[in-house]
Amino acid sequence: MAGMKVGTRLGLGFGAVIVLLIIVAIVGIINMRGIQAELDDIIHDEFPKTVQANNMIDGINSIGVLMRDSLLVAGHDNILKELAGIDEKRKFIKENLEKLQASIASEKGKAALAKVIDVRNKYVGSQDAFIKLQKDGKQAEAKALFLAETMDLQDAYIKSVNELIGLQSDRMISIGEEANQQVKSALILIVVLSLIAVLVGAIVAIMIVRGLMKQLGGEPDYAADAVGKIAAGDLSMTLAVKPGDTSSLLYSMKTMQ
Repeated sequence: MAGMKVGTRLGLGFGAVIVLLIIVAIVGIINMRGIQAELDDIIHDEFPKTVQANNMIDGINSIGVLMRDSLLVAGHDNILKELAGIDEKRKFIKENLEKLQASIASEKGKAALAKVIDVRNKYVGSQDAFIKLQKDGKQAEAKALFLAETMDLQDAYIKSVNELIGLQSDRMISIGEEANQQVKSALILIVVLSLIAVLVGAIVAIMIVRGLMKQLGGEPDYAADAVGKIAAGDLSMTLAVKPGDTSSLLYSMKTMQ
């Protein structure tokens, strides 16, 4: 840097600092976008799956209540009235199940969902048999089927859906931990790059100051005052030159005296 102009030195020094600060900004932006993508995944993908699965459980429980109530009421019309609400709940469950089938992409998720569908098919089959017995006026047989088979299948159905919910919850926790780790890594990188930028700026500033002091041979004000006096014809002043200085402006002025 000895032969460079002051403007060039300053430009290179501050340019290096600016480049480092731009890198810090880019790193921050990239990591923020990554974190935003992971949060979007939780909000718009993983969380809705847990909502849909919980909707299924609500529907299953509602059907269970309707089936139980159909065993408690008297009169064929009242039994049919209770059973009439099952179709709507089935439709509600099916809608949420189809949403899950369309959105679950992981192998573990697909396996858990396949288990849900398998248990559901068995439960619906037992449910259909129960409804037929009720409609045929065979309430005692329907009750026996409900207690011996349908309730157990309902519990297994709910359990399988809860396992799916647990899987999605674990996935959300995993994504959250990944985002947290990404934040920590980004902060460390940003702090390190910022410290490097400060260090580079300080080193460049020290080098520029030292270079100028070496060229002048002293403080700028002192050198300017000396030049002014010599320019006015005053050669009587004593110029203070540092030991070993043989090339500075002050040394040249002293030599001129």
